[in-house]
Amino acid sequence: MTQNTDAGTPVDGKKARILIADDSKIVRVTASKILATQFDVVLAEDGEEAWEKICQDTSIQVVFTDLGMPRLDGYGLIQRIRQAEDEGIRNQPVIVITGAAEEEGVRRKVFELGATDFITKPFKSTEILARAEAHASYQRDKESLQKSADIDLLTGTLNRHGLNKQLEKDVSFVNRHAENMAVILFELDDFKTIYKKIGEQAANRIIKQASTILQSAIRKEDSVGRYGVEKFLIVLPMAKAEGVIVLAKRLCERISAFKMTVAGEPFPISMSAGIATARKGATITAKGLLHSAEQALLNARAVGTGEVQILKLEAGNDEDASVIVSVDNLLDAINKGKTDISPDELDAAIERLKPLIALMNENQQRSLCRSD
Repeated sequence: MTQNTDAGTPVDGKKARILIADDSKIVRVTASKILATQFDVVLAEDGEEAWEKICQDTSIQVVFTDLGMPRLDGYGLIQRIRQAEDEGIRNQPVIVITGAAEEEGVRRKVFELGATDFITKPFKSTEILARAEAHASYQRDKESLQKSADIDLLTGTLNRHGLNKQLEKDVSFVNRHAENMAVILFELDDFKTIYKKIGEQAANRIIKQASTILQSAIRKEDSVGRYGVEKFLIVLPMAKAEGVIVLAKRLCERISAFKMTVAGEPFPISMSAGIATARKGATITAKGLLHSAEQALLNARAVGTGEVQILKLEAGNDEDASVIVSVDNLLDAINKGKTDISPDELDAAIERLKPLIALMNENQQRSLCRSD
């Protein structure tokens, strides 16, 4: 059996991959020479290049970043990582490397944004190597634990991987027994703006509170988990559409009633929801349900904050019932004289425009009342 020879080299013999983002070639070369003996080092000249490489390479385990860089600085890079939809990226250790003369306020700011560690320049080879070893080892252990447990470490609920597995099981069950099925996809409104204002620690409090509220409202046969940075999914086998709508609205109201105080001032929170339901006897897939829930959530967000919208899969096949089109592209095609538009495309476009039509009708009614 092969043993782990050092913290940078796992038992499979592959070196842990580390990214270094710094606009100084001297810093990049120096850090690379120190770490290259034990790690596979990826280099980036600024935050934008670093972000592109992080998104393209899922094997990167630790990120070292400078703060003052062109295009995208270190602050922006930390924000993007902590707000990433991908759970692996979101949980990456981020170590800030910056000048020794930086003020204490800078250190406090980067930790509020979600930085994991802080190293001052000029750094010692033993220091940067020790930090890389510690964080790479911890990240491997955390990823292994999270994958095996299917649990989101922040909320204690199912993570995206766990939710997808559970949804597949529930869809298989309802198809086999010809039962109803529903999912609700929730999203905290304008969360990226909130995150920038209050920082990671306070934002995590909101996520935990939202998770607690959702968990308290579900049945034993239901499942709930974190589906993205600010997204949650509830899976409801054998649930009727009418009850699911009531549940979603009640949960959105409870989230809005949650009052958070930041720096002595109340901070409003709201959540929108998209519902996808399938009647008894409909042949559905997990992918089709999620597809429809995402579309319903887009519809809700188009109406406003704290809104709930639903898409019902009435057809015999959920792939037919969940056609999604770009309304802009469809209008552009019509303007160019295209006439071979399918009924499914038209139905999907009408479904997408329903919230806007409802809002226009409401405004028209208000105008008529004022004129009377």
